[in-house]
Amino acid sequence: MSHVKLHVVFSLIGLHSATSSADQIILMNGDIIQGTQTEITDTHIIWNADNFGTLSIALNQVVSISPTAQEPEDLISEISSASPDESLEGRIGVSGLLRGGNEDREEWDVSADLAWRHENIRHRGDIHYQTRREEGEQPEENYDLSYAFEWFFKDGWYWSNAASFGANDNRGIEQFYSVGSLLGNQLWETDAGALSIKSGFTWISETFVISTRDQRFMRDKKDERLTWNWSTDYRKIIFEHIELFHTNELLISVEDADNSQFNAGIGFDVPLVDDLFTKFAIKWNYDNQPTEGIEKIDRSFSIGVNYSW
Repeated sequence: MSHVKLHVVFSLIGLHSATSSADQIILMNGDIIQGTQTEITDTHIIWNADNFGTLSIALNQVVSISPTAQEPEDLISEISSASPDESLEGRIGVSGLLRGGNEDREEWDVSADLAWRHENIRHRGDIHYQTRREEGEQPEENYDLSYAFEWFFKDGWYWSNAASFGANDNRGIEQFYSVGSLLGNQLWETDAGALSIKSGFTWISETFVISTRDQRFMRDKKDERLTWNWSTDYRKIIFEHIELFHTNELLISVEDADNSQFNAGIGFDVPLVDDLFTKFAIKWNYDNQPTEGIEKIDRSFSIGVNYSW
């Protein structure tokens, strides 16, 4: 339970032991609502407001509950000290495979995500690197570096500007770039889960390596296009501790609707000890117009150990 929830719970205990008169609840946005608390759960407070009737208020939106006699100066000070003006979250994951004997193969998958929010600005950074090496063959590498700057301008609405760079040997992509500007909405975000959607435009540049059958001649092919982007990001705590997550991204070329891609991922984060957890993930990628010799659909299943803070 977060420090805000603990603060609210302890406030409730103190109030019920000290007085039975009407109280006031102070919210993160500065609102002060007169009334009495009738019920509290792990995620919400049921509040009987003097002017609005019965309200269900998320705990993460509550600063404190106090007697109505508390001075306004004290309330302002309490709001200032409890408001989450800044937060930092991140996770690092590693998975690997080493095989010897009849088959010599080495695989590594490393990822790192970081999100820093200060007031109404959020920065996101993601790094993903995957390598596969078999004896007598050239190693295959996939990597993706991305950064997003998000500005929350009203309630849950935000403007996201993102850029990415990488390569994907599995898809025959020697190098790719993307730059996008999207409008998003954080529909909800609590300790128990979150859901966000965003849509806008993303410019993509991909350079493919095309080989002949005898592998002696190679040539480059470049595909540059402006796409309409629709993305969702969902997570939910189930069975009290396990986190279910699902993401998807649809990219459709503005000039050629048949040139489209769809990327989706679903999985579970299962806690081990403290901030260490096991990650099970299934990824599904569909490219309607892949380069020569590449299948339209890619599927993968991974298991790894992650650390979060």
